[in-house]
Amino acid sequence: MKTASLLSLTALTTLGLSLAGAASAQYLTLSGFVEFEAHYGENYDLEDAAVRELDFAVDGRLNFDYANATKSGLEWGAHLELDLQGSDGNIIQEPDAVDGSAVYFNDGYVFVNSALGNVKMGDTGDAAETKNHLHVPILPLGALERTHFSVLEAEQVFYANAFLGVDFEASVDDDSNWSLGVSYEQPVGGILVHLGLTAQDESLAGSIGASVGGLSTGVTYAMEEVGATSEYVAAGLGYEVGPLNLGIGTETEIRHAIVSGETYITNIFAGMTYEMADGLTFGAAIGSLDNDSAWNWNGVNTSRELNGIASVTVAF
Repeated sequence: MKTASLLSLTALTTLGLSLAGAASAQYLTLSGFVEFEAHYGENYDLEDAAVRELDFAVDGRLNFDYANATKSGLEWGAHLELDLQGSDGNIIQEPDAVDGSAVYFNDGYVFVNSALGNVKMGDTGDAAETKNHLHVPILPLGALERTHFSVLEAEQVFYANAFLGVDFEASVDDDSNWSLGVSYEQPVGGILVHLGLTAQDESLAGSIGASVGGLSTGVTYAMEEVGATSEYVAAGLGYEVGPLNLGIGTETEIRHAIVSGETYITNIFAGMTYEMADGLTFGAAIGSLDNDSAWNWNGVNTSRELNGIASVTVAF
């Protein structure tokens, strides 16, 4: 009797799921992360007196993704992000970070995917296929980590597609600022080689990288000319084995000023992350930074500073 009841319940459950799947192909997915960060900075002023500071921060994000699809392959939906940040100062170095504590919606767009390509409308992020090859899995406060210089406004139309193995992206905002991205990836003699290019109104960037097994390396270059010229170069080496991810990298930004001449900013990093379990990751990194690129812990202009970070991240 119990066996018959169990079989009947299983059949009804299966029938219910089948009917639900036949009636709709809608999906609503929640994902995101919460990260606790401990930042440590040590500055040296002109008199070589050390200034030390320890600060904590919380960074988080909740993603809402809605998708629907037809049997013919047409897909549409929407994406929305809820960002959460909290710290004593501007020590969360994310593109959307703000001083103090904040909770706000960001990066919201609608999309339509078809055989003709993928279209996004809204705050999509500008089209770019250049990769940054610092290869440091977690970066301390003050890292520049550029893939390009110019950015588009939040009100955009974004298009992406692939032709003959080449990934292509294009976007334009309501002020006619445009962005193009092209990338190509191909194995060569057992080594996976990646090429990336990003072109925008007044900037150009490119990258070349290679990986074999868990070892990866590459070089990134970006330039922008708005009145004066700025250039950025990054290079790094990374190694991933199981849950452990290691990386070292260096970056230099050159600012060409008409009056004051050239300014060089050079940062050096080393970092690691370790995934203790699915969604639970520990990270640590240290960096030697120019004062022009990092937030000074004591607000005083210094020649060099050492910054460190340790983090615990829960992703879901």
